[in-house]
Amino acid sequence: MNRHLKDYYKVLGLSPGATTQDIKKAYRSLAFRYHPDQNPDNAFAEASFKELQEAYATLSHAGRRRAYDEERWLMAMSNKAREQQAISPQWILDECIKLARHMATIDTYRMSHNSLRDYIFLLLSEAHMGILLRDNDTEKNVAIIQELLKATQNLQYRYMTEIAERLLQLAGPDVALQQKIAHSVNMHRKQAGRDKYFTFLILVAALLLALFMYFYGRKR
Repeated sequence: MNRHLKDYYKVLGLSPGATTQDIKKAYRSLAFRYHPDQNPDNAFAEASFKELQEAYATLSHAGRRRAYDEERWLMAMSNKAREQQAISPQWILDECIKLARHMATIDTYRMSHNSLRDYIFLLLSEAHMGILLRDNDTEKNVAIIQELLKATQNLQYRYMTEIAERLLQLAGPDVALQQKIAHSVNMHRKQAGRDKYFTFLILVAALLLALFMYFYGRKR
């Protein structure tokens, strides 16, 4: 696992396929063992107990667990890509296909946009781009672009603009492909505008509700 992401399954001594009951049972057992009341003046037990609480708070909540699992998957794929020795256009394409298929199965409202952006930039690193441009396999390059456009359908606009620059490099003089990438960026821009407007409406609604409750309370 990436050093920036704790392996909460390992903390609880469980596999990623653990059920909610498994998580509760493991937490109760370990929390009792490392509880500060059972281990006074024990710094290791105190640190372990806090880590157990973090793990349980994340994995016992369905939404937080889905978000954690998604980030965990992307981190694992990133680590695997860094360790890959033989890089070829086919390997990059295969990884893009895996990514697109995976992104089609996740909860887009809880996805880790930053981790997805980082992983794609790892696949399209300068070294990898050099390999793709040097081999100049048009069929594979087109397929890579198409798979990454699928994978980034719900990516935040600010990250999509960065990725689009790499995709345009890969598209070369293919005008149709350039237009397809530009269209995707434009759709992301429009969605960002809608999201911002929706957030504004929620804030206004919350303010109006607060004012209503305030004046209603004064009348009573």
